[in-house]
Amino acid sequence: MERTHRKAQAAREQRPDFIPTRNNILKRLSPSESSRLNPLLEDVPLTFKEILYEQDGPVDYVYFVEKGVVSLITVLEDGDVVETGTVGNEGLVGLTALLGTELSTDRTIVQAEGRAKRMRASALKEEFDRGSPIVRLILRYTEGVLKMVSQTAACNRMHPVEERMSRWLLMTVDRVGDNSVTLTQEFMAQMLGVRRPAVNIAGSTLQKAGLIRYSRGRITVLDRKGLEAASCECYARIRDEFIRVFEVTPDNRRATGRSRGR
Repeated sequence: MERTHRKAQAAREQRPDFIPTRNNILKRLSPSESSRLNPLLEDVPLTFKEILYEQDGPVDYVYFVEKGVVSLITVLEDGDVVETGTVGNEGLVGLTALLGTELSTDRTIVQAEGRAKRMRASALKEEFDRGSPIVRLILRYTEGVLKMVSQTAACNRMHPVEERMSRWLLMTVDRVGDNSVTLTQEFMAQMLGVRRPAVNIAGSTLQKAGLIRYSRGRITVLDRKGLEAASCECYARIRDEFIRVFEVTPDNRRATGRSRGR
Protein backbone atom coordinates (compact mmCIF):
# COMPACT_ATOMS: atom_id res chain seq x y z
CA MET A 1 0.00 0.00 0.00
CA GLU A 2 2.79 2.43 0.94
CA ARG A 3 4.72 1.69 -2.28
CA THR A 4 1.61 2.50 -4.32
CA HIS A 5 1.12 5.69 -2.30
CA ARG A 6 4.71 6.82 -2.98
CA LYS A 7 4.41 6.15 -6.71
CA ALA A 8 1.14 8.07 -6.88
CA GLN A 9 2.67 10.99 -5.00
CA ALA A 10 5.71 11.08 -7.33
CA ALA A 11 3.51 11.01 -10.43
CA ARG A 12 1.31 13.76 -9.03
CA GLU A 13 4.31 16.01 -8.28
CA GLN A 14 5.41 15.80 -11.94
CA ARG A 15 2.18 17.35 -13.19
CA PRO A 16 2.58 20.99 -14.32
CA ASP A 17 -0.55 22.01 -12.36
CA PHE A 18 0.60 20.29 -9.17
CA ILE A 19 -0.06 22.22 -5.95
CA PRO A 20 1.33 20.42 -2.87
CA THR A 21 -1.18 19.37 -0.24
CA ARG A 22 -0.38 18.74 3.41
CA ASN A 23 -3.62 16.89 4.02
CA ASN A 24 -2.95 13.23 4.73
CA ILE A 25 -6.09 12.06 2.94
CA LEU A 26 -5.81 14.16 -0.22
CA LYS A 27 -2.15 13.40 -0.79
CA ARG A 28 -2.91 9.67 -0.85
CA LEU A 29 -5.19 9.98 -3.87
CA SER A 30 -3.95 8.73 -7.22
CA PRO A 31 -3.05 11.43 -9.81
CA SER A 32 -6.22 10.71 -11.78
CA GLU A 33 -8.45 10.93 -8.70
CA SER A 34 -6.69 14.07 -7.55
CA SER A 35 -7.27 15.73 -10.92
CA ARG A 36 -10.91 14.64 -10.99
CA LEU A 37 -11.67 15.95 -7.50
CA ASN A 38 -9.64 19.15 -7.69
CA PRO A 39 -12.51 21.22 -9.23
CA LEU A 40 -14.69 20.22 -6.25
CA LEU A 41 -12.19 21.61 -3.71
CA GLU A 42 -11.96 25.25 -2.71
CA ASP A 43 -9.01 26.73 -0.77
CA VAL A 44 -10.26 28.66 2.29
CA PRO A 45 -8.56 30.25 5.31
CA LEU A 46 -9.17 28.99 8.83
CA THR A 47 -9.39 31.94 11.23
CA PHE A 48 -8.73 31.62 14.97
CA LYS A 49 -11.98 30.98 16.89
CA GLU A 50 -13.95 30.70 13.63
CA ILE A 51 -16.97 28.42 14.11
CA LEU A 52 -17.34 26.03 11.16
CA TYR A 53 -20.49 24.32 12.50
CA GLU A 54 -22.73 24.78 15.47
CA GLN A 55 -23.82 21.73 17.46
CA ASP A 56 -26.96 20.33 15.77
CA GLY A 57 -26.42 22.85 12.97
CA PRO A 58 -26.23 22.12 9.23
CA VAL A 59 -23.11 20.66 7.60
CA ASP A 60 -22.94 22.29 4.18
CA TYR A 61 -19.22 21.71 3.62
CA VAL A 62 -16.50 19.34 4.72
CA TYR A 63 -13.02 20.74 5.38
CA PHE A 64 -9.80 18.90 4.56
CA VAL A 65 -7.39 20.66 6.90
CA GLU A 66 -4.09 21.71 5.29
CA LYS A 67 -2.69 23.68 8.21
CA GLY A 68 -4.04 24.58 11.63
CA VAL A 69 -6.20 22.81 14.20
CA VAL A 70 -9.98 22.49 14.55
CA SER A 71 -11.56 21.47 17.87
CA LEU A 72 -14.67 19.32 18.25
CA ILE A 73 -16.67 20.77 21.13
CA THR A 74 -19.64 19.33 23.04
CA VAL A 75 -21.95 22.03 24.43
CA LEU A 76 -23.96 21.15 27.54
CA GLU A 77 -27.37 22.55 28.50
CA ASP A 78 -25.89 24.92 31.10
CA GLY A 79 -23.55 26.38 28.49
CA ASP A 80 -20.40 24.59 29.65
CA VAL A 81 -18.24 23.20 26.86
CA VAL A 82 -15.61 20.47 26.63
CA GLU A 83 -13.38 19.39 23.78
CA THR A 84 -13.82 15.79 22.64
CA GLY A 85 -11.30 15.76 19.80
CA THR A 86 -9.12 17.76 17.43
CA VAL A 87 -8.53 17.68 13.69
CA GLY A 88 -5.36 18.71 11.91
CA ASN A 89 -3.84 17.99 8.52
CA GLU A 90 -4.27 14.26 9.13
CA GLY A 91 -7.97 14.45 8.33
CA LEU A 92 -11.15 16.39 7.74
CA VAL A 93 -13.99 18.12 9.57
CA GLY A 94 -17.62 17.22 8.82
CA LEU A 95 -17.67 13.43 8.97
CA THR A 96 -21.41 13.38 9.64
CA ALA A 97 -21.97 14.43 6.02
CA LEU A 98 -20.52 11.08 4.94
CA LEU A 99 -22.41 9.13 7.57
CA GLY A 100 -25.82 10.13 6.26
CA THR A 101 -26.87 13.08 8.42
CA GLU A 102 -27.01 16.77 7.59
CA LEU A 103 -26.44 17.98 11.17
CA SER A 104 -23.23 18.32 13.15
CA THR A 105 -22.93 16.40 16.41
CA ASP A 106 -20.44 18.99 17.74
CA ARG A 107 -19.61 22.64 17.63
CA THR A 108 -16.41 22.88 15.57
CA ILE A 109 -14.15 25.83 16.17
CA VAL A 110 -10.73 26.75 14.80
CA GLN A 111 -8.19 26.36 17.58
CA ALA A 112 -5.11 27.34 15.56
CA GLU A 113 -5.45 29.36 12.37
CA GLY A 114 -4.42 27.92 9.04
CA ARG A 115 -6.09 26.85 5.83
CA ALA A 116 -8.18 24.05 4.38
CA LYS A 117 -9.66 22.71 1.17
CA ARG A 118 -13.41 22.48 1.45
CA MET A 119 -15.91 20.43 -0.51
CA ARG A 120 -19.68 20.67 -0.56
CA ALA A 121 -21.23 17.98 1.62
CA SER A 122 -23.55 17.05 -1.25
CA ALA A 123 -20.52 16.41 -3.48
CA LEU A 124 -18.98 14.11 -0.86
CA LYS A 125 -22.24 12.18 -0.62
CA GLU A 126 -22.10 11.65 -4.39
CA GLU A 127 -18.55 10.32 -4.02
CA PHE A 128 -19.84 7.91 -1.39
CA ASP A 129 -22.59 6.67 -3.71
CA ARG A 130 -20.12 6.01 -6.52
CA GLY A 131 -17.65 4.20 -4.25
CA SER A 132 -14.89 6.75 -4.77
CA PRO A 133 -11.38 5.92 -3.44
CA ILE A 134 -11.49 9.04 -1.28
CA VAL A 135 -14.37 7.54 0.67
CA ARG A 136 -12.29 4.48 1.57
CA LEU A 137 -9.54 6.78 2.85
CA ILE A 138 -12.03 8.79 4.90
CA LEU A 139 -13.46 5.62 6.44
CA ARG A 140 -9.95 4.59 7.49
CA TYR A 141 -9.50 8.01 9.02
CA THR A 142 -12.80 7.54 10.85
CA GLU A 143 -11.26 4.58 12.70
CA GLY A 144 -8.71 6.96 14.17
CA VAL A 145 -11.37 9.53 15.05
CA LEU A 146 -13.42 6.96 16.98
CA LYS A 147 -10.35 6.02 19.00
CA MET A 148 -9.51 9.69 19.60
CA VAL A 149 -12.99 10.57 20.84
CA SER A 150 -13.26 7.58 23.19
CA GLN A 151 -9.72 8.09 24.51
CA THR A 152 -10.32 11.82 25.04
CA ALA A 153 -13.54 11.10 26.95
CA ALA A 154 -11.68 8.72 29.25
CA CYS A 155 -8.84 11.22 29.61
CA ASN A 156 -11.19 14.07 30.57
CA ARG A 157 -12.78 11.89 33.24
CA MET A 158 -9.79 10.13 34.77
CA HIS A 159 -6.57 12.12 34.39
CA PRO A 160 -5.19 15.17 36.25
CA VAL A 161 -5.27 18.55 34.53
CA GLU A 162 -1.45 18.68 34.18
CA GLU A 163 -1.43 15.40 32.23
CA ARG A 164 -4.39 16.43 30.08
CA MET A 165 -2.82 19.80 29.34
CA SER A 166 0.43 18.09 28.31
CA ARG A 167 -1.47 15.75 26.00
CA TRP A 168 -3.44 18.64 24.52
CA LEU A 169 -0.34 20.77 23.88
CA LEU A 170 1.49 17.87 22.23
CA MET A 171 -1.42 17.16 19.89
CA THR A 172 -1.67 20.86 19.05
CA VAL A 173 2.00 21.47 18.21
CA ASP A 174 2.07 18.23 16.19
CA ARG A 175 -0.73 19.47 13.98
CA VAL A 176 0.52 23.05 13.73
CA GLY A 177 4.03 21.86 12.91
CA ASP A 178 5.56 24.43 15.28
CA ASN A 179 6.60 24.24 18.93
CA SER A 180 5.00 27.62 19.63
CA VAL A 181 1.24 28.31 19.49
CA THR A 182 -1.02 31.24 20.37
CA LEU A 183 -3.43 30.24 23.15
CA THR A 184 -5.18 32.11 25.94
CA GLN A 185 -5.77 30.50 29.31
CA GLU A 186 -9.50 31.11 28.92
CA PHE A 187 -9.61 29.28 25.60
CA MET A 188 -7.52 26.41 26.94
CA ALA A 189 -9.81 26.10 29.97
CA GLN A 190 -12.79 25.71 27.64
CA MET A 191 -10.98 23.07 25.59
CA LEU A 192 -10.08 21.07 28.70
CA GLY A 193 -13.48 21.53 30.35
CA VAL A 194 -12.05 23.07 33.53
CA ARG A 195 -12.03 26.47 35.23
CA ARG A 196 -9.35 29.00 34.36
CA PRO A 197 -7.57 28.77 37.77
CA ALA A 198 -6.98 25.04 37.14
CA VAL A 199 -5.30 25.84 33.82
CA ASN A 200 -3.23 28.55 35.51
CA ILE A 201 -1.97 26.11 38.14
CA ALA A 202 -1.27 23.35 35.59
CA GLY A 203 0.55 25.76 33.28
CA SER A 204 2.65 27.11 36.15
CA THR A 205 3.61 23.56 37.15
CA LEU A 206 4.73 22.70 33.62
CA GLN A 207 6.56 26.01 33.27
CA LYS A 208 8.43 25.60 36.57
CA ALA A 209 9.50 22.15 35.38
CA GLY A 210 11.05 23.78 32.31
CA LEU A 211 8.73 21.99 29.88
CA ILE A 212 6.93 25.04 28.46
CA ARG A 213 7.13 28.83 28.42
CA TYR A 214 3.98 30.92 28.59
CA SER A 215 4.20 34.59 27.65
CA ARG A 216 1.64 37.07 26.34
CA GLY A 217 -0.86 34.47 25.21
CA ARG A 218 1.74 32.28 23.50
CA ILE A 219 2.90 28.86 24.69
CA THR A 220 6.22 27.41 23.57
CA VAL A 221 7.19 23.78 24.15
CA LEU A 222 10.78 23.83 25.46
CA ASP A 223 11.26 20.15 26.32
CA ARG A 224 9.21 17.84 24.11
CA LYS A 225 10.45 14.58 25.64
CA GLY A 226 9.77 15.94 29.08
CA LEU A 227 6.26 17.00 28.05
CA GLU A 228 5.60 13.53 26.64
CA ALA A 229 6.72 12.06 29.96
CA ALA A 230 4.38 14.46 31.80
CA SER A 231 1.44 13.51 29.57
CA CYS A 232 -0.89 10.62 30.25
CA GLU A 233 -0.86 7.58 27.96
CA CYS A 234 -3.69 9.07 25.90
CA TYR A 235 -1.37 11.13 23.71
CA ALA A 236 0.62 8.10 22.55
CA ARG A 237 -2.49 5.96 22.07
CA ILE A 238 -4.21 8.53 19.87
CA ARG A 239 -1.02 9.22 17.93
CA ASP A 240 -0.31 5.55 17.33
CA GLU A 241 -3.89 4.85 16.20
CA PHE A 242 -3.62 7.39 13.38
CA ILE A 243 -0.24 5.93 12.45
CA ARG A 244 -1.81 2.47 12.32
CA VAL A 245 -4.81 3.35 10.17
CA PHE A 246 -2.72 5.27 7.64
CA GLU A 247 0.45 3.14 7.78
CA VAL A 248 2.42 6.37 8.09
CA THR A 249 5.79 6.62 6.38
CA PRO A 250 8.79 8.62 7.69
CA ASP A 251 8.15 11.62 5.41
CA ASN A 252 4.68 12.28 6.86
CA ARG A 253 5.18 10.96 10.39
CA ARG A 254 5.45 14.48 11.74
CA ALA A 255 1.99 15.29 10.38
CA THR A 256 0.38 12.78 12.71
CA GLY A 257 2.57 13.68 15.60
CA ARG A 258 4.81 10.63 15.92
CA SER A 259 8.02 11.34 17.75
CA ARG A 260 11.01 9.21 16.86
CA GLY A 261 12.37 9.85 20.29
CA ARG A 262 9.85 7.60 22.01
